[in-house]
Amino acid sequence: MAELPISVDSLKRFWNAQVHDPNKWAFNMKFLRAAGMFAGSVIFIRNFGESVAL
Repeated sequence: MAELPISVDSLKRFWNAQVHDPNKWAFNMKFLRAAGMFAGSVIFIRNFGESVAL
């Protein structure tokens, strides 16, 4: 079987480092909130763009 370039242990370490560090968690929450707002606005404009246009 082919060797994976990223091991499961390294993914677990990365996940724990991002989630359990308060400074990184705060940045990640801001990033996720911004990405969600962007995705929501894209979906909104795709669905209701013609009725919003002037």
